[in-house]
Amino acid sequence: MMDQEDTNRVSVSQDQVKELTEMVLELLREKERNAEPEDPYVTTRIPITDLAVYPELIEALPSIEEDFFRTPLTEEERKEAIHSCPRSDSMNYLPPPLNDSAS
Repeated sequence: MMDQEDTNRVSVSQDQVKELTEMVLELLREKERNAEPEDPYVTTRIPITDLAVYPELIEALPSIEEDFFRTPLTEEERKEAIHSCPRSDSMNYLPPPLNDSAS
């Protein structure tokens, strides 16, 4: 059976839970009032991450430090790169006929 001391503890605990619940609800209401409206024209992006190359990799492959995206090809190198890829004879593409009403 519960004695008087246990009853008092339960009562105090219930009062504390009720008080904490009210405080949390008040904080949630305040947060909702101060929330910035979402702008459909603003997009959040992930931060950029820079990768550092291991010195051992640079020693093994020195060209890794070159910015190969910005390295322009000469006209001859460009033609060679394009023409080194074989064409596919198996693909027959027939574009749809033009719609006369669209023009």
